[in-house]
Amino acid sequence: MDNSVARPKSLKFKEPVIDVAFSPTADLVASSLITGHVFVHRYSVDGNTRQQRRKVHKKSCRSVCFSGDGEILYTGSKDRTWQAMDVETGAETMRIAAAHDKPIDIIKYVNEQTVATGDEAGNVKLWDVRKKKQAFAYKEHVDYISDMEFCQSKRHLLATSGDGCLSVYDVRKAKPFHVSANQDDELLSLAIMRGGKKVVVGETDGVLGIFSYGQFGDVSDRFPGHPQSIDAICKLTEDLCVTGSSDGLLRIVQLFPHKLVGVAGDHQALPVEKVVLSYDQQWLASCSHDHMVHFWDIGYIFNDAEEEEEEAVDDVRVSDDELDAQAVAIRISKDIGGGDDDDDESEVDIDGCSDGSELKPGSKAQLSARAESPDADVDASNSGDNDGGGGWGSWGSSSSDDGAGSSARKADRRGKAKAKAKLKRKISSEPFGLSKQRRRKDGNGASFFSGL
Repeated sequence: MDNSVARPKSLKFKEPVIDVAFSPTADLVASSLITGHVFVHRYSVDGNTRQQRRKVHKKSCRSVCFSGDGEILYTGSKDRTWQAMDVETGAETMRIAAAHDKPIDIIKYVNEQTVATGDEAGNVKLWDVRKKKQAFAYKEHVDYISDMEFCQSKRHLLATSGDGCLSVYDVRKAKPFHVSANQDDELLSLAIMRGGKKVVVGETDGVLGIFSYGQFGDVSDRFPGHPQSIDAICKLTEDLCVTGSSDGLLRIVQLFPHKLVGVAGDHQALPVEKVVLSYDQQWLASCSHDHMVHFWDIGYIFNDAEEEEEEAVDDVRVSDDELDAQAVAIRISKDIGGGDDDDDESEVDIDGCSDGSELKPGSKAQLSARAESPDADVDASNSGDNDGGGGWGSWGSSSSDDGAGSSARKADRRGKAKAKAKLKRKISSEPFGLSKQRRRKDGNGASFFSGL
């Protein structure tokens, strides 16, 4: 790990962060909080600047996402409303009150005309943002909607649910395209991989379920290996993704062939709620139960991939070997990694969100949130010198070839290979095969955020 690689400071809040999203066009990150507040920060290795701070909902803001041009920020809340905010001015441009009968768990930008929402009862709705009214409503699930993704090429909206099913909707039609068989486990996260040919879902028992696109009846493959539930998936490339697990680790996973490549970040055993990739593919942002948004350097993966692709092309020209796309992908993955296990505690930006009046002292919601994050700092006067992020944020190197020659590159790769082997040994030693993790549900069957 190259501890000299700078990264943006972690953002610290007074109350728990439930969701985080990157702008698709600028160095902006949005955070939604349990208090109903939404923050927008401009992030940089030189320091973060707060652009917006708004209390947009009466109850917790559970989901946040940007529009395709990055000008509008959409939010969904426990108060059953969703709204749109102008990112530059902070002004509300649209609000749909009582959009659902149950609290909204997730909001997803589909296209310039459509936004999708999912609620605690498993209902999915499509909204026409131009006409400011509902377009379609689907009731295929019986438990909360955990994640949604949009497949642009087929114009399909995919959704996972706590009832163990994956649903697929053609956004132009009122009836669902397909609903999978029950997977006998909660589906918590979702990503579309391999150029739209595969759909990957994260399950509570630590298994990645893999559907072949168009064959949604049942999974075609399963990849076990995570010791606890897979609460978030972030696509990096068509073959690589990052998973966020209940054990706090952000793991880099390769598919086809399946293997754990390494670790991109560590939340110190606190469950990862969300992980997202910046528009320039340089940073990951993730949130957990520590009241913080952490940034992790991931650019080295894309830099290494570009170098390997160039070298692969050169090899083909010299030796006329026919290297297919999968062979190149495998070769790329072998050089990902590097570094040692030294800690690299990044600095923290402390950013108070409110006076806490929305949560009464000793209330069930506040006690529940603090119980989930016992080390979280709710005192705005705390200096915040330690972000608890550990030393995984700069795992690997994001810098390109510095001109020192091929020998320096080879030495660097040998170091990476050693570190990768060390990390793989650590991962392989974890207690796989534990019983199903039901962290997202309490004894009464309510979702984790039902009290937030």
